[in-house]
Amino acid sequence: MNVEFADRTFSGDVVYRSDFASLDDFWCEGSPDVRVEGNRLCVKTTLERDEKYHFVSSVFVRKIFSGNLMVEYWGRSTSDQSHRNFNFFIHTSMPDGRDLYETRDQRTGDYPEYHVMNNYLFTCLPSDQQNPDGSDKFRYRMRRDPGFVLMKEAHAYVCENFRWYKFQYLIRDGQVSVCVDGLPHETYTWLDPQPLAGGYLGFRSYMSHLEFRDLTVWQIE
Repeated sequence: MNVEFADRTFSGDVVYRSDFASLDDFWCEGSPDVRVEGNRLCVKTTLERDEKYHFVSSVFVRKIFSGNLMVEYWGRSTSDQSHRNFNFFIHTSMPDGRDLYETRDQRTGDYPEYHVMNNYLFTCLPSDQQNPDGSDKFRYRMRRDPGFVLMKEAHAYVCENFRWYKFQYLIRDGQVSVCVDGLPHETYTWLDPQPLAGGYLGFRSYMSHLEFRDLTVWQIE
């Protein structure tokens, strides 16, 4: 089947899909306030730091993916006090070979715990820059771990509360890309000369109240 990413088309097959009818396919680290409601994944963290790390959340799919992927879901912020922090991990694995799921109880959900892993980390959150109409721009950041290395950053588009956004991520032959709302001008890419082979994928957030729906993963050529 054909898979659309911005202005490009790839051949691929669906290898995972969730309508968030339950949490059976997922595990959580950090905030315990994660539930499904009306086919939406609802994630709430505290809006202030606390000693139990409930101000952060990681929700991973309990399945290992490998190779070239395109991932798509819809997400929105549900609070005007939220940081609107949309992060996503792809190809996450432990460098020492231990399984991420089997070691979940050894983590608190604190952000630096993931910076020593292998992963591609995508961040979309409000920028400190504004559009001419006064609305916040998105700040896009693309990192590679281990090392929390910043590979790409941009400030663009508009970041609004309560609005559904379509997030797409492409991992293909070392190409690492993010696209928002299917728009070519909201697509950002960097090239990894040593591509990660595979791992887990999951949602990550910080001081935010978010909802997600319609998660789909394609294996692409």
